[in-house]
Parts: sequence; C-alpha cells; structure tokens
Amino acid sequence: MLLESSKEIIEKAIIDFKPKVNVLMLSGGDDSMAAMQVCKELDVKVDFIIHGNTRTGLEETTEFARKVAEKSKIKYIEADAGDAYIKYVMRKGFFGVGEKAHTYAFHVLKAEHFRKAVSHNIRQRKRNFPVLFINGARRLESANRMKTMVNPYKLDPSQKNNIWVNIINEWENGDPVKYLEGCGVKRNPVSIALCRSGECMCGSMQSIENYAEAKAFSPKWGKKMDTLRKKVTEKFPWDWGTNPPPTWTLEKKGQGNLFTGFHDDFQPMYSGCKIRSTI
Repeated sequence: MLLESSKEIIEKAIIDFKPKVNVLMLSGGDDSMAAMQVCKELDVKVDFIIHGNTRTGLEETTEFARKVAEKSKIKYIEADAGDAYIKYVMRKGFFGVGEKAHTYAFHVLKAEHFRKAVSHNIRQRKRNFPVLFINGARRLESANRMKTMVNPYKLDPSQKNNIWVNIINEWENGDPVKYLEGCGVKRNPVSIALCRSGECMCGSMQSIENYAEAKAFSPKWGKKMDTLRKKVTEKFPWDWGTNPPPTWTLEKKGQGNLFTGFHDDFQPMYSGCKIRSTI
C-alpha cells in the first residue's frame, strides 16, 4: 500500500510537469531516506541529490548525507549556508520560537542558498527548464500539515519551474522507520538517537531539552553552540530556543518585518525540524 501511493504520486508528477531533471532532497533524516529508497524501488531516475547544510545542525548528519550520496553514485550538491546564521544572530539576536521565527530561519538558512545551488549546478540559465524536487514531507506529520499538504505537489511561488513532490505524502508516522528497517537501509545515527535529522538546530522549533540531547550526542556541536550563545546573549536579552521579552521592540531592531512578502506556508525543505519522528 505504501509503495502504491508513492508510485501514483510520482508517476502523476512526471506526466503532469514533464521535468527535465529529478532532484532528491536529502536531509539525512528518516523521511528523506525513505523517499530515496522509494525512488530506488520504483526505479525513479534521480539526477541529483541536494543536502542543505544550514551550519546550525550536527556535522554528523551532513557527513551521513555525503556518504549516502557517494554510495549512490548520484551527483551531489550541497546548499551551504556558510556563516549566514552567525551573521544574522550576532546582528539581530536568535530567531525566537514558533512559526514566524521558523519562517525567518527558513529564508536565512535554506531558501536563498538552495536557489543559488540549483541555479549554478542544475539550471545554469536555461529557460523553460522544469525541475522536480522529490522530498520526504508527509501530510500526516502534524495537524497543520493535514491542512496544508492535502495536495502532494507544490510550485515554488518565486520560481514556477520548481515543482515539489512529496513522494511519501500519505505515509503515517512510524512508516518511514519501519520501511527502512524492513529494507535493511542504514539509518542516520543522529535520527536514531534524537528522533530528528539534526540537520537544522537553529532554535526556532527545538526546545532546550532538544539542545541538551544534541549536545550529549555531539559534544563538538555543543561546544560551538555554547560559545555562540554566550556571545549572542551578551548583546541581546534572550537565548537560543526562547522568544525576545515583550519589552524588546522587534520592529525597531529590524527583525519583525524582515520577511514580509514571503510565502510562509512554502517551506518544503524544513519538514524534519518541526516534528520528532516516531516509531
């Protein structure tokens, strides 16, 4: 049943959108790994693998994604955010917590760098060049996604030739892990330990308990983030994973309206950071 629903979704996407290139979005988490395995089982041609390196996540996850791509022999692209996070938080403080903060983080850490990577490595100024982005987002991940992801296909509002397809859209919580284990696919040790990919740990959708778990798993990551937190909180009166105090006037600091005009509901590369996976 799982593969049947995925087959129907991907076949319709290829027929309707006629992509020139198929790209697999690989966070390194269980959902994206399941999407990759489904493509393999259904014999879906994948031309590129893209991993978003937000530089806020655990290095172990990026290394895992690189090794998976290398083993697959598929061309690998890394959308690297570089020092975007450090520059942002040192200038404006941590993102805060919740959907609005998550939108800021998405555009600062992923959207811009992803589009540059696609333009430079794939599209290369070609016009009328539809690209299909296969990802592991699932409708049943949350109550919000039940409403926003009824349709497994989305067009990027800023780039109409970018078509996103949620190949495992109808899978339930726990299905990706059971599927991977049944296929004998090696899972990311970070996902096993933290129940999340660990690809992005910007603080907009993680708790201080999540921070402690990540720090225990990766002391190197913890040391780096502890140092950054100290520097940022010396300038701003709120910490990672918390909201600015009510007395802090965001608008005057230029943070509140930074992304006015962006489509908040279009965040296809940020599915794994919101929800802890469950078996």
